[in-house]
Amino acid sequence: MRLGDFSAHVVVEGKELEEYEVTISNGGKQVTCWIASEAGKKFSVTWECHSMKRLDSRGELTVDSIICSCLILSKGRNHRGDFSTLHLGTKERDLMFCDLQLTDDEALLGKSVSNQLGEITLRIYRGRINRENIKKGTLGTDSGLTTDANVYHEKSVKKLTTHCVGFGPERESRVYNLVDFTPNRSPPLEFVFKYRPIGILQANGIAPRPTPVIPTDTLSGNSSGTQTETQSVVLERIIHLENELKRLRSQVSDGVEDQKPKRIKREHTETHPVVHGEVIDLT
Repeated sequence: MRLGDFSAHVVVEGKELEEYEVTISNGGKQVTCWIASEAGKKFSVTWECHSMKRLDSRGELTVDSIICSCLILSKGRNHRGDFSTLHLGTKERDLMFCDLQLTDDEALLGKSVSNQLGEITLRIYRGRINRENIKKGTLGTDSGLTTDANVYHEKSVKKLTTHCVGFGPERESRVYNLVDFTPNRSPPLEFVFKYRPIGILQANGIAPRPTPVIPTDTLSGNSSGTQTETQSVVLERIIHLENELKRLRSQVSDGVEDQKPKRIKREHTETHPVVHGEVIDLT
């Protein structure tokens, strides 16, 4: 996604994840999209400044409302940043997608669930580095991370998702240049990546379904039965292409104006069970 002079992407195994239904809002200061998550995969968030007249900038990353780290780009040295770890004092842990753990343990019934569960957010501030106060050190954060951070009571999670962000084993943190940064008065730019398993995105019309394969003998039309099946497959393909065309048209519309997010069809499938009587909130 791109917003103003900056762009940001979620990267898995060296490849940028495809972004669906990109929406710009908040007066051109926030951009949101959907991405497909896969449990067990490590990921990173990259961001880049494309302006030739760059200011110093600071990026702050949060996942599921957990503060991970901040990174400052100097206008005179670099224009690209990469977040791939959670920093905890002198320790750091890799970022990765993992399965959301639900339990019927009543002790966790009162545990609050952030409305940012299922979201990766990067905020970019523009400003100035105090170059007279640079020192070496580690990037510590007060994340409040606990061993049961990704475990929730089954009645508490309202969003239709089975994934969350997890963290790899602890290791010694690298040493960084720590500097003072003073943001200017401009509001931060905000990149929001809403992640869900690909099956949920496809079920809700956000990501395209796989193209159905039409058997050769079906196309030959040897019987009325196979002709009916062929018509059904072709009609499904037409509907898929029409939906894809609508998505592409929406992406090339005027991105600087606020756009009302598309209403998401809510479905209940056996692969993603929902507690009876609970409200599904995919957004």
